[in-house]
Amino acid sequence: MSVTDVGLLHNRYVRLTDRFKSIWTYHQFAAGIFKNFVESPLPYNIDFRRMYDRLKAISSTLNGAQMEQASSEIAVSDLALDHATNALVRADALIGPSLVRRFFEKLKRQDDAIIQFLIKFYLYADAVEGDCRDKVDFLFTRIGEDFIAERGEYWSRDSLEFRERIIALVSIMRRADAQEDEVVRLIRAIRSMRDEIQEAKAFEELTDRNLLRNARVFKHRLGDLYFHPDVLLAIVELNVSTKNRFLKLYAEEEQHILEDSQKLMDHGDAITSNFGGTNPELIEEIARFREVKGRFDELRAESNVKHDVMTHLKSSMTNILAKLDAGLAGADEIESTTDLPRTFYAQTEQVENIRSRFSNDTVLQPFLLRIAAAIDAAEEVVNVDNLRDLRLEPWEVAAYLKLFERQPPDVAEDDDELWLLYLRAAALRIKVDEEATILATTLAAGVDPEGELLTKAKQSLDSAKELDQLFADLLHEAVYYSNPKILHQLYRSRFRLLRGFSGLWLIYDRKSATS
Repeated sequence: MSVTDVGLLHNRYVRLTDRFKSIWTYHQFAAGIFKNFVESPLPYNIDFRRMYDRLKAISSTLNGAQMEQASSEIAVSDLALDHATNALVRADALIGPSLVRRFFEKLKRQDDAIIQFLIKFYLYADAVEGDCRDKVDFLFTRIGEDFIAERGEYWSRDSLEFRERIIALVSIMRRADAQEDEVVRLIRAIRSMRDEIQEAKAFEELTDRNLLRNARVFKHRLGDLYFHPDVLLAIVELNVSTKNRFLKLYAEEEQHILEDSQKLMDHGDAITSNFGGTNPELIEEIARFREVKGRFDELRAESNVKHDVMTHLKSSMTNILAKLDAGLAGADEIESTTDLPRTFYAQTEQVENIRSRFSNDTVLQPFLLRIAAAIDAAEEVVNVDNLRDLRLEPWEVAAYLKLFERQPPDVAEDDDELWLLYLRAAALRIKVDEEATILATTLAAGVDPEGELLTKAKQSLDSAKELDQLFADLLHEAVYYSNPKILHQLYRSRFRLLRGFSGLWLIYDRKSATS
């Protein structure tokens, strides 16, 4: 063999031993997870001793006379590591990202070398999508942060040194080169998300504005660009900054949450006895509160509180506490409360639901409430005509029910990103159609439309363009365009909105041209 061939063979062996170390490290990690958190035996049986002995034997054959034998043994060992990796990846599917975080948070001391070999395991296995992306994201952040006790917050490590570590880790991947302008654009987007999260003044903003979810979705959609050293460095800075903001806002809210929730738990029986026969909606809300409170207490004991659980708990308390004083004030006030019609509570719940999920769409909220009222009324067979008049698509009705957990998702790809888009598009379509009708009628009568109406129409046209871009983005997502059912729904909802947009634009443009 030539000197070049010898060098290549040595490189193969070095990569092989490094890969074995990553697999062994992951095995030790998985054993701890399954023993302490999953509480079940390991779902695989791998003979690590045999693989180690084989690798050790190869090292003695890496000389000129035995190169052919060494090359053959390396190929066999590579195949054995492939089989072991596949078994471990299947086991990893049973370990959620939150378990990985809880595992490391229980460690008193952190060994960066272990975390780096865990990262290598995922990279060698090419297991970097879905939940694996979240785990890799956490692990990179773990070796990219330091806790500053004096300040009580996390800090990103020196960027130059950490960048070199990132380059060494991602070098084991095979990825295409990225264009410099694309990298710059992504870094700006990441820093914009970081700044937006830092500007959050209250804990609910993280959920109401989908700040954390949007950051997670963004990282998932980056593909291999996630592993560009400069992009990954910016992502770690985003994660560290987000963690600090989350902890600060959480600390401010936790004590209030604990006090208010305990107050509500103490008065729960009194509320039930006073309102049980006259206000079933409130009793149902109390039951939901107790369920969420139990989940919150469970996660808090595990130091694993999710921001959405905390937000749901606070929202549930807000719904109940507003009625608590009136409910316990005395018999006279109770009697006056029972005179309120059932629709009062339904309308209140609809307003709270819509505001909780569409807090930024204040212009569309009246139309979203009409959709909510029509669907709820149709469910109770109160007034099916209202629902028919809105001409909603079946999946738009289903989106509303799924969004508020009254109907389960159909498939894994069916999530609240789709549901929110469907409902916003339906609400905007109703708004656009009404404004087009009023404008057309006004112009036909020879009357100049009011400036406020033209302003609303312009606002609707701008919103339609924004939603159309969202439709376009989702139609390019592999997870959606590979699903014929969702693909059909996206195209039909998009084209129905575009048809309304075109009608309103023609009328608006004609009026603008004559003004």
